[in-house]
Amino acid sequence: MNQPRFRVLIVVAVACLAICPRPAERLRAAELAATAAAEARVGEDIRYLASDELEGRGPDTPGLQKAADYIREEFQRLGLKSGVEDGSYFQKFEMAIDTRVQAEQTSLVLKGPDGQEIRLELGQDFQPLATGGAGQAAAEIVFAGYGISAPNLEYDDYKDADVEGKIVLIVRREPQQGQDSGKFEGTKVTSYSFIRTKVSEAKQRKAAAILMVNDPFSTAQEKKDELTEPSGFGTGSLRIPFAHVSQAIVDRMLKASPLKAGEDQTLDSLAAVEKRIDEQLAPVTQPLAGWTAELKCGFEAVQAEVANVIGVLEGEGPLAGETIVVGAHYDHLGYGPFGSRRPGVRAIHNGADDNATGTSAVLELARRFAQRDTRPARRMVFVGFTGEERGLIGSNYYLEHPVVPLDQTVTMLNFDMIGGLKEDGLLVGGVRSAKEFAGLVEKAAEASQVKVKPSETLGGSDHAGFYRKGIPVFFCFTGMTDLYHTPDDDFETIDVPGVVRTIDFAEQLLGQVVGLPQRPEFIRRPMSSPQRGGGAAYLGVVPDYAGGGEGLRITDVNADSPAAKGGLKAGDVIIKFGDVAVADIQGLFDALRKYKPDETVKVVVRRDGKEQTLDVTLGRPMGRN
Repeated sequence: MNQPRFRVLIVVAVACLAICPRPAERLRAAELAATAAAEARVGEDIRYLASDELEGRGPDTPGLQKAADYIREEFQRLGLKSGVEDGSYFQKFEMAIDTRVQAEQTSLVLKGPDGQEIRLELGQDFQPLATGGAGQAAAEIVFAGYGISAPNLEYDDYKDADVEGKIVLIVRREPQQGQDSGKFEGTKVTSYSFIRTKVSEAKQRKAAAILMVNDPFSTAQEKKDELTEPSGFGTGSLRIPFAHVSQAIVDRMLKASPLKAGEDQTLDSLAAVEKRIDEQLAPVTQPLAGWTAELKCGFEAVQAEVANVIGVLEGEGPLAGETIVVGAHYDHLGYGPFGSRRPGVRAIHNGADDNATGTSAVLELARRFAQRDTRPARRMVFVGFTGEERGLIGSNYYLEHPVVPLDQTVTMLNFDMIGGLKEDGLLVGGVRSAKEFAGLVEKAAEASQVKVKPSETLGGSDHAGFYRKGIPVFFCFTGMTDLYHTPDDDFETIDVPGVVRTIDFAEQLLGQVVGLPQRPEFIRRPMSSPQRGGGAAYLGVVPDYAGGGEGLRITDVNADSPAAKGGLKAGDVIIKFGDVAVADIQGLFDALRKYKPDETVKVVVRRDGKEQTLDVTLGRPMGRN
């Protein structure tokens, strides 16, 4: 061989090695490119679903339909089959989204000590509130301060007061709001100010109806006395006539019948009442001398047609008849106030984390499995659920009208709020709902390099109903934030790379479930109280998410849980938890946040029509030391 030519070949080879990536480097570059592409796709999904254009995806907004169309179009593009026979991909149903006042059945008439009769104007002088439901009452009026019973704070508007059969007049919010500190935590909001707590307190004392007036402190800040919209506190009926009245009307009554405070002081205005209670932190509850009221509240439900969006990727092979459901809810709160943690603010609640992130995971997983060279060994049904924020309505409707028989459904994987992957890692619930699941989660975590916190608990989202039907479930969740159910839950707050890493993990997990030689072996284990409250104490009950109004009904109690040890049973209706009145699921959230693990709390339940008080020692959230 010619030596000079040989040396030239060596030089060329070395140069090629220097400029051509090694196989490992090429593989790494491809992985980085794939990740960047996934982040772009997923980010665009979240950005659009959480955009102002979609109006918070509330059930009463055109934006919800835009979100449904977006999901359907992606399913169509991927070649997924419609999960609905008409080919629309939309599993349609109706749900109540609001309550409308029936003006001809609604009125409020006040009669005073001098024989005067005041007929209040609907929408200007008073507003019936749908959370109390339809009904009527005629009775004497008792002024009951803020309508708060807080013996632990040495303040009780109902102490020694007889309001049975009376119409109670209460002030909104709580005492000493302008102070930096105090028994009611000053500028902070305590559960005693919650509307459902006040209504439940009055109802437990057998009041005939409730009139509420805005507190002077808040109206001074806002420079207006505004009546709440009929459905402003929700549409679930608490079954006691309830109306919001103007300060001008209440001041007129107080002018005619001042309240007595001590031996020599009278209070002839709301401002005077507020000042007295703030200074003394002592109730001034008493009949409003000579005043009676006749209140009638009439409502009708406003229905809307909504839809779950369902796409099907058929399987191939001997297990193709078995089904895996991959789902997330795509609805949110719209403009509020229903469900909002800022009910006084009308603003778009974009719900980027809750649950544009989960919806993006369903879309991305549909892309990845639909675009593979071979079909999966089991059928995969991808679902965007609606109505979750109103009580798991969409997923429950699916369970009553499944697109494939439930006995052929072997696993359900649900995503709800996966936009905040932190050092703590990804919470994966339901790992003990099937014999094989713990091992599959461990392998998927290793393959995707995601830190996973396996949990036996389930939490309260769309997968819960599947579990009750005997179907093993997974639940992916990255935790609560202060933005939860506020207008600040926007795209800019989302960790998009973290969402993609969660999806990578889920792809690994689903791939293993799809490839199991036999269907997962279901294990019925304890279901837990919802843990969205972050740091909440553990009770160990399964609440009826669709219930509420007369208390919170328990559908199941975990064996060996604090609830079981305290004597709670399935079918019990929790009406009070310590000092917190419980009218619905949010009341239980509030109570579990207020009380701490290892604290013993008196829980009042209704069982077989009778009230019982049980002592329950709370536990620590399952999965935490």
